[in-house]
Order: sequence, then C-alpha cells, then structure tokens
Amino acid sequence: MNMSYFLRVRWLSEDPDDPVVLWSHVVDGWEIRKVDEFADGHLVWADGGHESGSTRLGSAPVPSPEEIADDPQFAVDIIDEPDFEFVWRKTRADA
Repeated sequence: MNMSYFLRVRWLSEDPDDPVVLWSHVVDGWEIRKVDEFADGHLVWADGGHESGSTRLGSAPVPSPEEIADDPQFAVDIIDEPDFEFVWRKTRADA
C-alpha cells in the first residue's frame, strides 16, 4: 500500500529568484510531482518525465513535514488532493 500525501511549503527565502511556495505530491517518501510558485505568480512544474529550469524532483526522500517545519525558513501544510490538483492543472494549462 502506497503512502501518498500532498504538501504546500511556503519558503521564506530572501533571494528573489527562489520560489515562494513549493507544492509536492509525495508517494512513499518521494516526490512524484511538484510545482514551484514564484513571487511574480509564474508556476513551473516537474514530474518523472519533465523538468523546468531549476524545478526538478528531489534526488533524496522528502523529509517528514515535521522535519521541514523545524526549519524556520519553511511553513509547511499537508493539503488535500483537490488543492494540489488545482495548482497542478493550472500550471500544466499555462505551459
């Protein structure tokens, strides 16, 4: 049985080139889809067959939401599948 969940991580980075929100679909500890949202509103995505610029799937397992939240530069939420799918579809429609 696969363990699947969806994350929205707000990144409080001071670098204007960094995304401000990281959206991830995680299965068994690994990202299988992700969307990076930037301050200017543009969205870029990655999955097993596609990368966009600096947006690619992680090469290591995703830390637990609790571990991510321990870092003060991140604010993490586990979100519902429809919330992720809305952003995923919007990103793909804009591509």
